[in-house]
Amino acid sequence: MSVLTAARWLAVLAATATAVMGAAAILSQAGSGAQPWDPELSDNFVFMKAIPFLLALGVTLGLVRHRAARRSERRPSDGAIRRFSPGTVAWHWIITIGFLLALPTGVWQYLGGILDVSAPVPLYLFYRVHYMGAGVILLALASFVTYWWLNGERSLLVPRGQWRRHLAGLAHELPRRLGAPLAKRLGIDLTQTPPETGKFTFYEKVVEFPWWSVAIGLITVTGLVKAMRYAYPVPGPVLYWASTLHVAAMVLLVLKVLDHLRYTLERWPLVSAMVSTWLGEGYVRLRHPAWYRTIEGPAMPPGPRAGGAGAAERAPAALSLGRDQ
Repeated sequence: MSVLTAARWLAVLAATATAVMGAAAILSQAGSGAQPWDPELSDNFVFMKAIPFLLALGVTLGLVRHRAARRSERRPSDGAIRRFSPGTVAWHWIITIGFLLALPTGVWQYLGGILDVSAPVPLYLFYRVHYMGAGVILLALASFVTYWWLNGERSLLVPRGQWRRHLAGLAHELPRRLGAPLAKRLGIDLTQTPPETGKFTFYEKVVEFPWWSVAIGLITVTGLVKAMRYAYPVPGPVLYWASTLHVAAMVLLVLKVLDHLRYTLERWPLVSAMVSTWLGEGYVRLRHPAWYRTIEGPAMPPGPRAGGAGAAERAPAALSLGRDQ
């Protein structure tokens, strides 16, 4: 183990220990009975005090994941190509758990007040689960952002000067009833050969990632403002707009979750890759030809090959991407 790796793991252990000690202190203070608060108000203070520890732990975990960019890996047994690192997959499912806890409880808090409907359980339990989910999301976001920033991850961003190409690719990927109006507005001829897809589809880069980024960023910032009022005096108008935008971001996230399920479930290999980290070589060659050409030839199976040990065969990858509906 290198000195740098050992230092990173030491930082993770120190951050974890600090977070555990902070959580123990916060919970012992909340359960001491020193403050005559009801469970709902007590949970608000617990969440507010836990935020710095969660963010610091997330940044540290993102730091330990940092590594130099690597070429796409090939699996020797079948030539499958790794689309996501194991760490990315793990944090994807961690943040998914956070959303499963935070979104339904947030929706109930909002709709329950509008419809004047009482839940079969105390309201503070909804807030408690909501704060648990929000804490998990903050932890995962801090890790993701730190890792992406340190590793220079830009694969989900549209490169500078390539927006028209990506919009043209999006018009080809969308169903004709949606792609044709977009192409007409942009002056794109849909009868021409579409741009080739890279590691991520045009829909993922032009629609999904910006939508996720705006919605998650908005709900995070407004949620932090709402939590800050338990530690600092937040002006009434600021708190009002933060609460309003928090609800708007929640609606955007609910819509995005439904759209994400629609999109990925129609492309089951993408769902499988978010579990196993691998995409089949045939799928990549057909659906992501621009990415496939950046990857070295077929993976070498175990054992020597005819034609010389260690000689890798190159496979043609001149297939163009057809309409992806």
